Amino acid sequence: MPKADAPIFPLRDAWLPAVPLLPLVLSALLFSWLLDPLENLVFLNFDASHFVPRPQREYVHLGDMLSYFSLGAFHTLLCLAVIVTFILWLRRLPGRQALGGAVFLGLGLLLVVAVSLFFHDQASEQVLTQLGYKAICQVIAAADLPTRLVLPGQCFQTNDIRRLTLLAWIPTFFGMAAVSLAASFAYANACALPPSRDGNDPAWRDAIALRIKALQRSVYLLSAVLVSSTITITLFAHLPIGLVADSKELALATALSKYATGLSTFWGALFSITLIASFAVPALRLLGAAYGAEKAVGAGGELQRWLHEHVFQSLRRQLATVLSLLAPLLVGPLSSLLSSVSGL
Repeated sequence: MPKADAPIFPLRDAWLPAVPLLPLVLSALLFSWLLDPLENLVFLNFDASHFVPRPQREYVHLGDMLSYFSLGAFHTLLCLAVIVTFILWLRRLPGRQALGGAVFLGLGLLLVVAVSLFFHDQASEQVLTQLGYKAICQVIAAADLPTRLVLPGQCFQTNDIRRLTLLAWIPTFFGMAAVSLAASFAYANACALPPSRDGNDPAWRDAIALRIKALQRSVYLLSAVLVSSTITITLFAHLPIGLVADSKELALATALSKYATGLSTFWGALFSITLIASFAVPALRLLGAAYGAEKAVGAGGELQRWLHEHVFQSLRRQLATVLSLLAPLLVGPLSSLLSSVSGL
């Protein structure tokens, strides 16, 4: 067991809560080069001739929004289920591990607050621009739909949050919460490893095996959340496409479709990196402990066979893990399929 005087959260780990957030920060920097969130998109000067005629326009929009509401509700409930699962898993951990995970989560939340305060009023606009919100909002606003999700020229209102903003924000918030809980559990799961001078110690073996299995389950759970996030963003990006009159504005509809495809691919790649960033350090710590035991005992023997079976994984498990890591990126091409569906 760990020493009683060992710190619950070592100072050397203070940088780890920032790792899962790094992909999001880097994406904000990348997007800021492509699109200024504080400027209007002057090329989106639409009139009625750019859109399908009424009342078809309202029905197209209604159908798209029903699809997005359904998918957004599914994604939100999935995130809630995953969040609750990780909270229960954290509570089931031994006291020192659970406290370490709580400190990790608290530092991560403080970091998010610090970044938000740094950006101040621009924080919401930066993230919403990443979601493709601005371009999508301006197209929907130009369509002058009776639902009044957003009024013309008011895609960003600091004192008046529009319903379209909430539709973009709510799935994003729940996804971020799921990532934070998953990273916290992964960290706690790899903390306070029991020391073992002899790798053949059954208690040590059981502890390592249980932690490896818990880490694998965590990867699969968060991968499902990030796949759902990618599909939700893809559908959100396709909302304006059905409003454009294909017969007169085929080039514009094609451009919007390519924008939605690029946006979903971008976020799919980002979510894959986020998945790796959330679990890389805990996985390396568990593997380091296993390699240390193997080195202490020496090559060959029953311990090495056990380690390769239960820790270093078989080819089948490795393939499943790789597929789960790449799943959010692989969802990106689905946007092409979605764009071919009527009304998208």
